[in-house]
Amino acid sequence: MKSIVGILGSIARGGSCALLVCGATAGLPCGAAIQLPKSAPECVQWGSGVLRDALSEKNVPEAQADVRVTFGEDKAPGDEAFSLEKSGAGVTIRGGGPVSAMYGLLELAERVHGSASDSRWAGLAAGIHPARQRPALAIRADNVFIHIQPFLLNNLAMWREYIDMLARNRFNMIDLHGGYDLNITSFPNLFPLLVSVPEYPNVGNRQEQAKNLADLKAIVSYAKGRGIRVALMNYSAMVMQRPAGGAPPAGPQRPAMPLPVVPPAQLADYTAKATAELIRQVPDLYEIGFRVGETGQPASFFKDAYLKGIADANASNLRLYTRSWLTTKEQLDPIAQAAKAGFDIEIKYNGEHLGLPYHAMQRRYGTYSYEHYLDVPANYGIVWQVRANGTHHYWAWENTDFVRRAVRTFQLGNARGFTLEPPIAYYPVEAATYYRSDEDKKTYNFIWQKHWMWYLAWGRLGYDADLPESVIRQAFADRFGPAGDAIYSAMQASSRIVPLVFAYRFVGADQRDYSPETETGYLENARSIVGRRRPVPEGLLQYALNTPEDDRSFVGIDAWVNNRIDTMADGRLGPFAVAEVLQKAAETAQEIIAQAPALDGQRAAEWRLLKTDLAAAAWLGRYHAARILGLTYFEHAWKINDAAEYEKATQLLAQSREAWKALAQTTDSVYAPVNNPLRGQRQFEWKSQIEPLEKTDSQAAVLWSDRPRGGAREPSGARAGPIQLLATDHPGNEGLNVERLDHVIARSRRSVSLICKASAAAGLSRVVLWWKPLPSSDFWRSQDMVLGDDGAYATTVPLTGEGLMYMVELQDSRGNARNFPLVLKETPYRIIPPFPN
Repeated sequence: MKSIVGILGSIARGGSCALLVCGATAGLPCGAAIQLPKSAPECVQWGSGVLRDALSEKNVPEAQADVRVTFGEDKAPGDEAFSLEKSGAGVTIRGGGPVSAMYGLLELAERVHGSASDSRWAGLAAGIHPARQRPALAIRADNVFIHIQPFLLNNLAMWREYIDMLARNRFNMIDLHGGYDLNITSFPNLFPLLVSVPEYPNVGNRQEQAKNLADLKAIVSYAKGRGIRVALMNYSAMVMQRPAGGAPPAGPQRPAMPLPVVPPAQLADYTAKATAELIRQVPDLYEIGFRVGETGQPASFFKDAYLKGIADANASNLRLYTRSWLTTKEQLDPIAQAAKAGFDIEIKYNGEHLGLPYHAMQRRYGTYSYEHYLDVPANYGIVWQVRANGTHHYWAWENTDFVRRAVRTFQLGNARGFTLEPPIAYYPVEAATYYRSDEDKKTYNFIWQKHWMWYLAWGRLGYDADLPESVIRQAFADRFGPAGDAIYSAMQASSRIVPLVFAYRFVGADQRDYSPETETGYLENARSIVGRRRPVPEGLLQYALNTPEDDRSFVGIDAWVNNRIDTMADGRLGPFAVAEVLQKAAETAQEIIAQAPALDGQRAAEWRLLKTDLAAAAWLGRYHAARILGLTYFEHAWKINDAAEYEKATQLLAQSREAWKALAQTTDSVYAPVNNPLRGQRQFEWKSQIEPLEKTDSQAAVLWSDRPRGGAREPSGARAGPIQLLATDHPGNEGLNVERLDHVIARSRRSVSLICKASAAAGLSRVVLWWKPLPSSDFWRSQDMVLGDDGAYATTVPLTGEGLMYMVELQDSRGNARNFPLVLKETPYRIIPPFPN
């Protein structure tokens, strides 16, 4: 019996999907088991093929089925919304357009597959319930980078499989960025690689341009046949000599800077002509884009180049788009006003990493966050660029709760949707390059196939954030049979680790700052700490000088130690809470992995590689849990001169080193030496970090012997004692509760009253409002809330059209404190969105 994965795969490989198409959608059946509208587009035909194979899996004769597909009869649902309607044993798929009809067919195929085995259509249809589905986000894009060596667009076989996979998971856009050179991490101009401009005969190779352009046209056409639009963003403006192939020179030596081929004074003219030619050759492009900040060109350049090219090509329906990085709203507004068909701005969701499932970077991060772009009114759309490939390089990852939470935040700023960097954005697509053994190299053709669960979760939950978890669980069962449920559970636990490691051990928003899968957290070669361009301090205590990604919800080791010595209540999650989450996730994943049923064949091969990734993340979690606690005890002991805590610290550091050794044994036996040029890692092996760790930890004894014997820190009054854990040093709310948290905006819109109904088992001693104007660069402010006669706490703060965000901190009589909303369960703040002044 085929699984739904197998069914969809057969269609992806060009399996049969021929069906008799009715000449009308009304009246009596005309001999077809699945009735499609006349001249149904390719995407509908493809979807019907998926349904046909699902029926075949259940041994249901095609002639028994009673399925009718209509679309375009009602404009209200939109092109991607559909309904499944029942009338007896008949099922009608009603959509707003062809893509929604395709989604309806895929949904019905999924339900047929998941139904109890029955060789009769009537039996299957009885278990199919009516449904209506509507996409929450207009754009659900996969943000692929166009590798230039080799030129990724030339691999059409890969693209056909990739596009089929994206369509099944309800992605509706491929957001192509580039070009990108994997070896030297540069971004050459795409136009010389794609189009010939007669007035500039020395730019590019005509034969290569013809081949590359033909392949791009084929990709756009194939994607259209799967209901997927294609956008293309050209990263560079200068036209330089083509870079030489191969890796850069060893050591610090950099390749010589290439020379410009098009003089700067002619760049706008060349770009306008190349833009027009590309649009004429590929008229089905949905958007064409550019970067402003990185190119060094003024906003007027892009009006003279891209907008002129669009006008010359008479492409009145083509949207423009760009990124907010290193530019300002004021610079982009003139372009937005001139873009007749619409203008989108891609804004980094949380810098260039995937750490927390909400907009976490709320101050001092500049264009790594959204700044003032959420202000209204706006003559542009927002698309959140999720730079996930800065965090997840190698290990398979999928946490359903994390993804569900994240996609619900993508509507902030009335955004149109998201564009997600996949695991292949900055890394090769060929699976064989990642592994040591011949057996492992043959498990997948392309590495993205290992990450099937990544695309499934982001695509399906991006379409419907309320998608039942059972749908994703079932996909694991389809893939791994009886072991599927255990593997899914292990992945949920394991996938909590890497994002939290990055979010807590945060040293910078750029992906060049940190690679959490491969680094110990001692960042001698990092270029920044917390977005500030300054040297990273060396030594053991460097690890304790961490400022988390969201420093209003989490508190770093050094700040937590100082607060505890000074007996200052703090509602943020500190090192003990974070370490507990990491340790529990690691233990849970390892326990489930050990109990997973045995597999054979292809399932066993896939599980072998996936198990490596899950186990590696678990060891990474144990490493950081022990090191976080070790450095917390060490710094506290050093500051108050406590020998017992020092001994505990050295034991925890030893445990941490052992966990890294186990991580190295797990990964280095499977992965070939890996390359991450963005972090200067070439031929990297995890075991290479063992000796530096041992050297770093050897500093503990020297630091301890040089400690101030009277204690480096003493609180006012009595001498500080050893750490005594509070209830809220654990990750829960621990007796503190908020029953109500909301706001009332004054009629003038110049102020807002915040109301909190709260309680504490030990009695509340203080309720603090934390709030800030919504622009990301503004700082959090605090003020105490006052208990009213109605039993609720309240206060009033000023309000402007920029909107604001707020949270509360509860403190009880025993020193416990916790921020609400709870960061591990939901977005840790409430929002008053911007409004016109």
